[in-house]
Amino acid sequence: MPTIFRMGVSTISLGLGLGGGKAATSSGASGGGGGSAFNISLRLSHSTIIARSGDVTGTIAFGTDTDDLYVYDGSHWQIYFND
Repeated sequence: MPTIFRMGVSTISLGLGLGGGKAATSSGASGGGGGSAFNISLRLSHSTIIARSGDVTGTIAFGTDTDDLYVYDGSHWQIYFND
């Protein structure tokens, strides 16, 4: 059973670097404009994300049908609801 967390609206902007720059990779490279950002490359439906296993601990996914964030803890997906 995944752990459920609640997020406020507009907590994270996907694909946009801070300061108007290009989005950075998850390596932590600068996103331009003096800020830094990360890019979530796993953008899948809720059911597809929950069915995945074997991902590296800390893998982050975005639910395209739910607008929620998912973080893999090594055995389960933790869900961060965007409401």
